[in-house]
Amino acid sequence: MQHHEVFSRFRPFRGEVPTDYGIDFLGTKTHRDFLAGMYTYPAGTMLETCYPTVNEEYLEWIDVLESVVTAREPYIMLDLGAGFGRWSVRAACALKQYNHQLPYTLIAVEAEPVVFGWMGRHFQDNEIDATKHRLMHAAISNAPGDVLFYIGGPRGGPWDRKPDDWYGQFLAKDYDVTGEYEIDGEYSGLPVRLHKSGWRSINVPGVTLGGLLKDLNRVDLIDMDIEGQELPSVRSTIEELDAKVKRLHIGTHGKEIEDGLRQLLSAHGWHCLLDYSLFSQSETPWGPVDFENGVQSWVNPRL
Repeated sequence: MQHHEVFSRFRPFRGEVPTDYGIDFLGTKTHRDFLAGMYTYPAGTMLETCYPTVNEEYLEWIDVLESVVTAREPYIMLDLGAGFGRWSVRAACALKQYNHQLPYTLIAVEAEPVVFGWMGRHFQDNEIDATKHRLMHAAISNAPGDVLFYIGGPRGGPWDRKPDDWYGQFLAKDYDVTGEYEIDGEYSGLPVRLHKSGWRSINVPGVTLGGLLKDLNRVDLIDMDIEGQELPSVRSTIEELDAKVKRLHIGTHGKEIEDGLRQLLSAHGWHCLLDYSLFSQSETPWGPVDFENGVQSWVNPRL
């Protein structure tokens, strides 16, 4: 197959893989604790990697690498719903290889407290300068202040899973926010609410996209995977996005969300690079892909 052109700007990793770590084509290391079932190599394994497999994440690779290649000022990335910081660390590793002299700032936001704890370790494992990133334990919400955030579904059900096996946690539904609950122990030191629905939640800080953008002049990439908050976040900050943000990579979580983003961003003059709907099998220029989340990629022609 013919890979996207941007991959040709980067050298695949060659070298020894640390014990208990997986490794991607840039050489970014991921500890086995962070991803259930991740393959790791025996001690002393020498590896020569190749470009990523064509799947849903391949499109995210394209946006991250292109944002690095086109950066002309200090590189700034917002990684929203960052998990353990996988994509922001990949951006830093890409910058080190492509333009190591370019200053950068990475802002990574994650609400799940166990996963947020892993994030600091992931940055350290990959030797990312602590002065060049800001890690925030928070959920993206419509207004600042504490919000309820699910940590698991009904016990014994499909969403009763450990954090290394599920990266789809989201803000509590309105009926659970206002409904009755009982305290059900603690999670990562925080009181757990057990709702009538059977879902469990904790209080975490909420931050808005507008609040994050307030003190920034120019952003190369916003990579968001915020489980249903993508349309309200974009809609409420569209003027700031028009003025400050060069590229958006959005994981979508609903057909109405996808339609709303298309209408809003197109009306504001953004150019759509990629648009694939959730729960679809689609033919991409690089091969067929089964999408669980949808993917939209937009660039701002004003910047």
